[in-house]
Amino acid sequence: MHVKSTKTRPIIALTVAVMCLGCESTPKDQTDNKPSGTRQINTRVDHMPSLAMRTRLIEAYKELWPLISVDQQHKKLPTLLNDPLHELRSFGIERISVLNRDGEATEEELQTVVSLLADVNQRVRLSAAKILPEINLSNLAQSVASYLANEEDENVASLEIIYFRDNPNPVAIEPILARINTNLAAESADTFVSLLGVIPRSSENYSIWIQFIRDAKRLHYVPTLLTLEVILGTDKDRRLLIPMLKDNIDPTRLSVARGFAAVGYWEPLLERIEDPSLMPFTVTALQNKGDLEAFKTLLTLRSEIKVADWDTAALRILKSLDTRSLLLADDLLSGVGETDLRLNILVKVWKQSENRSLVARIAIAKRTVPLLNSNGREDEALLLLEEHKDVYQIKDEELLSLHFETAILASSWDSAADVRSDPQSWVNAWQTMKIRDPAAAVVIRQQIIQRFEDLLTESQRQTLELEEASVVTEETTTEQEVIP
Repeated sequence: MHVKSTKTRPIIALTVAVMCLGCESTPKDQTDNKPSGTRQINTRVDHMPSLAMRTRLIEAYKELWPLISVDQQHKKLPTLLNDPLHELRSFGIERISVLNRDGEATEEELQTVVSLLADVNQRVRLSAAKILPEINLSNLAQSVASYLANEEDENVASLEIIYFRDNPNPVAIEPILARINTNLAAESADTFVSLLGVIPRSSENYSIWIQFIRDAKRLHYVPTLLTLEVILGTDKDRRLLIPMLKDNIDPTRLSVARGFAAVGYWEPLLERIEDPSLMPFTVTALQNKGDLEAFKTLLTLRSEIKVADWDTAALRILKSLDTRSLLLADDLLSGVGETDLRLNILVKVWKQSENRSLVARIAIAKRTVPLLNSNGREDEALLLLEEHKDVYQIKDEELLSLHFETAILASSWDSAADVRSDPQSWVNAWQTMKIRDPAAAVVIRQQIIQRFEDLLTESQRQTLELEEASVVTEETTTEQEVIP
């Protein structure tokens, strides 16, 4: 009994505090525990307590609320979020934020917070907008876009715009464009750049949207508007902006460079390669262009770019190339001794080659497997061949031979037998291995005897230097006989 009394004491204290301060809602309101989430929420208030009393009430809630159980918090939150006092509605939003960070907030509670973006009180809307980055709901983007379209307070709208900058969604295009020529031009421009990254290019839409950008430029100096003008414009528009790459004002120069980088317009940037501030944009532009010519240009910049940055850019370009261009680029890398990068690229492209034709995938495999084998990575090469057996829908003798050779190098005898079940292929492999690795050749010879002794021709036996008697007994050690 004592324990139960202790657990309920914070709840009783809260109730008494509310009653004493006269801040409870009317009996009619108490029967309606569902938050309305509309701006009519305060129309039920017949009287408002003094500021001092309200302050004491909020302090009481802040002190006592953490002491009640999570289950009790869930039960009381609907009433709290629908309270006539905006301070308590804001407090309720804060408590849901805490629950959400602990993984305890319910979907219904989070939906209620989102609905309070339409609250009549600006402070409540601001509280709700502040925790948008913490909320994960399937319909969140649509809801925020709808509320943003009608939001009158710039502070709240700014947070909603920034939400879409970090979580771009096409539903935000119209409400963001509507803000591009307002005091929120900077936030809107940054967000619109993010939005363009998640929607397909449309010449028709771009020709409309660029007018909004040009109108905003007349009234606002926002460098990101230049970035948007580059992205949305035509090549003719971009050529007119090239002189700005020499502008003495850094934000102007770099914003134009950022736009050029986004659309892969690398030539003007390369012409100003002496400006170190433009180098990162040049590399990004080459990546986004993503063709063989861009790769060749990147190759000429190897000595001027950090190794890690250059490797990342090269990988991104090469992964986007068609198979013919990829193999030509690999030839270029081979010529400059970039073996590690070649392997990294070829393996990744091969693993992600589902959308390429079988002929293309076979060509990539023929380039990749020998390179892996020559660098002591035959186990990895065999695994890739085993995982992508669909390439054998087309019978390619060269690839089959590579598969067999790789299995032999990896000492995967059953895999080798699956590919080549005739003794002569194994005898040929043994002859090659005698020169390369005599110790491995001994093992291959033993495998031949175990698998094919009864099938060997006289010529093959002579090549293997076998006696008429069983060689397994006479010429092998016990250790060799149990080799798997």
